[in-house]
Amino acid sequence: MSDLWPGGYIASLDVRTVAPPEPGRTTAWVTTDLDLVAGEPAGPLARYVTLVDTANGIAVRQSPTAWMFPNVDLTIHLHRRPAGRWAGLDTTVVFGPTGQGLTSTVLHDADGPVGHAQQILTVRPLTDGGA
Repeated sequence: MSDLWPGGYIASLDVRTVAPPEPGRTTAWVTTDLDLVAGEPAGPLARYVTLVDTANGIAVRQSPTAWMFPNVDLTIHLHRRPAGRWAGLDTTVVFGPTGQGLTSTVLHDADGPVGHAQQILTVRPLTDGGA
């Protein structure tokens, strides 16, 4: 992911795609050895939920060097507790015609689906002067 996104968190991720990503569509497994809070142990649920916010960045529709599409919220619904250190993200991103978008993700662990996540996006092109 560091090809698209800068930063230490992104560099810490181990991302394994299931198939080659397409614009707005990716299925991947994600984990990190980075602590949620430096030097503090985090429980399995907290570690898993931390990885879910990565969904919007793995299934980009447009280049982040030309477009901004940050998520302004994250809603997670789980039907069971996830297990393990890997988060499976089956993600689809859509952009609407007036500057809104939606990232929708079916969440998995090694045992199968565990829930869903939704992220509302604000979508706009970058100007020549930056953001």
